[in-house]
Amino acid sequence: MKPRLLIVSNGYGEDLEAAQIVRALPADRVAVSAYPLVGLGRSYPPDVELLDPRRDLPSGGFGIRAGWRSLWADLRAGWWRMWRSQRRTLRAQRGRVGLVLAAGDVYCLGMAAAAGAPTVYLALPKSEYISPHSPLELGLIRRFAAHVFTRDEVTADALRRQAIEAQYVGFTLMDTLALTGETFGFADGRPVVTVLPGSKPPAFNNLGLLLRTMQRVAAQHRPAPGVLIAWAPNLDRDRLRRSVEAAGGRWSDERHFSFGPLAATVASDHFADALARGTVVLGMAGAAHEQAAGLGKPVVAFPGTGPQFTAAFVAEQHRLLGDALVAARSPEDAADAVIRLLGDPAERDRRGRVGRERQGGPGGAAAIARYLLTRLAA
Repeated sequence: MKPRLLIVSNGYGEDLEAAQIVRALPADRVAVSAYPLVGLGRSYPPDVELLDPRRDLPSGGFGIRAGWRSLWADLRAGWWRMWRSQRRTLRAQRGRVGLVLAAGDVYCLGMAAAAGAPTVYLALPKSEYISPHSPLELGLIRRFAAHVFTRDEVTADALRRQAIEAQYVGFTLMDTLALTGETFGFADGRPVVTVLPGSKPPAFNNLGLLLRTMQRVAAQHRPAPGVLIAWAPNLDRDRLRRSVEAAGGRWSDERHFSFGPLAATVASDHFADALARGTVVLGMAGAAHEQAAGLGKPVVAFPGTGPQFTAAFVAEQHRLLGDALVAARSPEDAADAVIRLLGDPAERDRRGRVGRERQGGPGGAAAIARYLLTRLAA
C-alpha cells in the first residue's frame, strides 16, 4: 500500500501552489487526496481525489476579512452548515492518511488538524513584510504544525526565533509559471501592458475600470502600448463577452476586441507568457501580482470593486512587494504611473529587481515534495 497524503487548502492561490507540489511527487510512491475548503479545487491534477462537500461562497473565501456584509452573505449561503460538513469530512480521514499538508492561513491549519495526522504547514498568505504572526497564530502553529514552510526567508527566520521549526526553500507560487515563448502576436520591441482583472467574480466589473485606465494611457503615450488581458480560465467567457459589449466594446473574434481606441487581446492560457510579455503590469489581482513581481515586472494597482481588492488590500500588497508595486489611488493615478514606467526603463529595472528579491526563485515545490516523501517513509 502506498502511503497517503491529504492536502487541505483554502484559496485559489493556495490550490495552485499545492497542486504544483503534487506534480513534483512521484505518483507511484504516494497516493494524494485533497480537500479545498474554498471553491471547487479546479487547479488540482485530475488524478488527485477531491473530497466533498465543495462549493463556492459569495465572499470567495474572504469572509470577515472582506467585511461584515460579505460574512453575512456567506452565512445566508449556508457557511455554517458547510463548515460542519467540512469538519465531518476531515474527521473521517483519521487513520486513513499518514501525513497532512495544510496550505493556507492558520484557520486552514486548524481545520487540517481534524484529520488526526502529523501536519506540515505551508504558510502561504502570511509574511513578515506585511505583519508578524500574532500570539494566537503562533500558538496555533506550535500546537498543530509539525513543520512549517514559509513564503520568504524573513518569515522563516521570525518563526525560528519563536522556537518554531520553519524553513524557506523557495516560493512555490513561482513554480507554477511555465514559459513557452508565446508572444500573442505582438511585435518584438512593442511596449505591452498586461492587465490582470483577478480570478474572482468582481473581475467582470474591475475589467471596465482597468480598460478605462488604459484608454487614458493610450491617449497620452506614443506609441500606444499593446493591451494584453490575462483572463482567469475559471471565469466565464460568455459573461466576459457580454460585459465588454455592455461597456461599449466590440469583439472582432473570440480573442480580440476594441474598446474605443484600444485594441485588446484576451489570453486565457499561457499565463506565464502573458506576464513575461508585459512591459508593465496593471491589475487588481492577488497571487498574479506576486508572480508578476517575481518575474521582474513592475506592477501598478488601485482599488476596485468587490470584497477583495480594497484600498486596505492594496496597501497590504505594497508592504509585501515593496517598490515592485505602485499603489495608486484611482484610475487616473494608475494611468499616470503606467505612463511614467513605460517611459523609464531604469525605473522599471529597479522595481523589477525588488520584485525578484522579495518573491525569490522557483524550486520550492520540488524541495517540499522531497521533504513530504521523507516524512511519509519514516
